[in-house]
This record gives sequence, structure tokens and C-alpha cells, in this order.
Amino acid sequence: FYAAVEIRDNPSLKGKPVAIGGMGMISTANYEARKFGVRSAMPGFMGKKLCPSLIFVRPNFKKYTHVASQVREILRDYDP
Repeated sequence: FYAAVEIRDNPSLKGKPVAIGGMGMISTANYEARKFGVRSAMPGFMGKKLCPSLIFVRPNFKKYTHVASQVREILRDYDP
């Protein structure tokens, strides 16, 4: 979800391996990054070793909370 939000907001990331986090720890990774073995809760330096073209995006939890609220509002229309 976090990676999808970041790609939505920055379309230049589409089709590229993206991880949310940094060299210390990866919160999540998109499908392109997972093809290389990059996983959540993996140290970022290991992710970069597995996928040298990995792009790190710093997490923005305030944005993710806001988008999650928007999604829940949409879902309420279909499943009150």
C-alpha cells in the first residue's frame, strides 16, 4: 500500500523497483523489487545488494493515514 501511494504521487517510479524505508530498514517493497528478493523488514543495504537499481522512498505515514481514510470512505459507500 505504501509503495502504491508513492508511485501514484510520483508516476516516474512506475515499473521501477521501489522500497519504502532506507538503508537501515525496509518497511515494504513493490512487486518489481520483490522479483529481486527484496522484502519487508529487510535491512536496506541487503535490499540494495539484491537489487542495485532499488529506489528508496522515505516513509510518510501521515500521507498513508490520510489515503487509507479516503479508501475506507469509498468502501463505506459499498459496504456500510
